[in-house]
Amino acid sequence: MRLFLRYLLLLSILVIIAWVKIPQRYGLDFPRNPGPEFDRQVRTLYADRINEGKPEIVLLGDSTLKDAVNAELLSILTGRKVAKFDVPGSASAFWYLVLKNNIVVAEHRPRMVVIIFRDTILTAPGYRVHGAYLVQLDEFAARREPILLERAYLNQMSPVEIWAEQYFPLYSAGEQVQKEVDAWIRYSFPNWLGCNKDCTDKSMYEVFTSADLEPGQLRNAVATAEQYLYARARLDFERQVNKSFLPEMIRLTKENGIQLIVVRLKNQMTGTDGSETPEVRRYIEELTRYLGKQSVIFLDYGKDPRLAREYYKDALHLNPEGETVFTQILAEGLGEALKQDK
Repeated sequence: MRLFLRYLLLLSILVIIAWVKIPQRYGLDFPRNPGPEFDRQVRTLYADRINEGKPEIVLLGDSTLKDAVNAELLSILTGRKVAKFDVPGSASAFWYLVLKNNIVVAEHRPRMVVIIFRDTILTAPGYRVHGAYLVQLDEFAARREPILLERAYLNQMSPVEIWAEQYFPLYSAGEQVQKEVDAWIRYSFPNWLGCNKDCTDKSMYEVFTSADLEPGQLRNAVATAEQYLYARARLDFERQVNKSFLPEMIRLTKENGIQLIVVRLKNQMTGTDGSETPEVRRYIEELTRYLGKQSVIFLDYGKDPRLAREYYKDALHLNPEGETVFTQILAEGLGEALKQDK
């Protein structure tokens, strides 16, 4: 019993120290608003590119878009100027911010915004919003982003987590503390051996960029990261859609006279040769009905036999030959949409 009391006393002392020192070290005020804080600067990279190039069609997506569409070829096939904004690691939260704070506020107004996505990513607002992805979001977020804060962060937190964010410094500053601990572990021992920070960073870069990773291990890593999109909660379209950024993206494009087109790209995660699980199939059926009611054009190539396995370099990304094939397929679909838009 005495030992337990000593433990409680020591824990209480450490908590009190953390309560005082952590806010001082990281400039945090408590109680604080839960969720991340964004700075006031909004990067206008894509608005500037739109104003300069004056495209009629803007493509938005992640690395799968980068490898799937040849923008120059698409422009030739459709007879329209095309701008491609592919950001590796991005997801619906990022696309919402780019649409809201860059595309619809640009002086030039594109006729169409085309979002390339896979399966449930459009209604998964908590996907890719932490860590390095948060830094990415902060570049395009304004100081106040209540919809982003609510749907990407607060809706994903329990009441206990929200309370801890507001009142418990050690939890709220966990990411900053972890970065410092990681930096100490990474740099202290090499520095003792005469290798400073720049030396350590260069050495680690060379090791990881030259590593001969086993293809199977890489596929497993991708599959593990993607499983978030296929959890039961993410496959429940009716429960997810109004908590996602999809309704806001539809509203923003409608209010600004832009035709929103969403394009589902086939991948090798939910089955090869176009097969799907019943859960994914039901989700896509519900998504199709929803988009139809909202006058959003949905081009579904999730089971297209023309996108054969030989055109993929991994589970998600097309190879150069696949890029050419899909660009031609997309041009056909957009051609029909352009006829309707006249």
